[in-house]
Amino acid sequence: EEDDDDEGEDTPGGSKGPRLDKKKLLMELSKELRHKSKRKITTWAIVGARVPLIKVTDNTSGQHQVCCDISMESELSQHKSKLLRAYVSIDPRFRELLSLVKAWAKARNINDATSHTLNSFAYTMLAIQFLQTRQPPILPCLHAPSLTHKGVTKALPPPCATVGGITIQYHGCDTESGSDVSFLEGFGEANTATVQELFVSFFRFIADEVNLGKACVSVRDGAVKAADKTVFKHKHSAVLCVEDPFDPTDNVARSVTDASAKRLISEFHRAYQVTAETGDIELLCRPFVSAREAQQQQKKEAARQMPP
Repeated sequence: EEDDDDEGEDTPGGSKGPRLDKKKLLMELSKELRHKSKRKITTWAIVGARVPLIKVTDNTSGQHQVCCDISMESELSQHKSKLLRAYVSIDPRFRELLSLVKAWAKARNINDATSHTLNSFAYTMLAIQFLQTRQPPILPCLHAPSLTHKGVTKALPPPCATVGGITIQYHGCDTESGSDVSFLEGFGEANTATVQELFVSFFRFIADEVNLGKACVSVRDGAVKAADKTVFKHKHSAVLCVEDPFDPTDNVARSVTDASAKRLISEFHRAYQVTAETGDIELLCRPFVSAREAQQQQKKEAARQMPP
């Protein structure tokens, strides 16, 4: 989806300034990173997306890739980053669990919206929702009207900003960093599950506990709810529903199709089966090979074994 706002950018004084050509600048940055950096960097500019960005992969170390996305002047994305930083600060298990989930999704090739699977942000929402719904919960709902921890109750602060008609309001947004929720330190201590145990439970959550075709993951509500696919603003009907934490009309799983949803659900069930029955992480994260690729590999192997 393209940004169809062609009227220019709002300047701090409220007047319209010249429109910044984000796509052109991102293309130039992509070229600079590839050709002038001393590191082994590959880039992929996705300028036709709703939020144009560059996917950057640093292969310098040789063993471990470092991947990130770069976008420009996305104020809403900045607020999302602060919200995620707040959640990360509450319990260290969230960061560790999310790293494992992302590594698995990347290995199984189901972490790319351009391939009609789930993007990194969607997996982050799934992980937060999972931790919000444990008994006892490990993460709170930072959009709740009030939160009580260790005898201290705090009401939801007033809205901190409005971005494109979307209200930014969550616990911690009124602090200097936009993510200070230190009053919630130790919130999840009553739940003593280890990261390894949570990793197994996460796959049970997405494979069996939640029907992602009929339910909607809602971090802003702190609970999975029945999906109302008519509320989303996208042209095509939602297949899987993962609600944006600030904009309930935005489905962050909007790229998923009927075909890719079947693949995703199959992978969720496979992951739960492997982790529950064997706990074999190497098998769990074995790189996905499509039927076509497997056939091509078999042909190459057969050709190598033929006598000269």
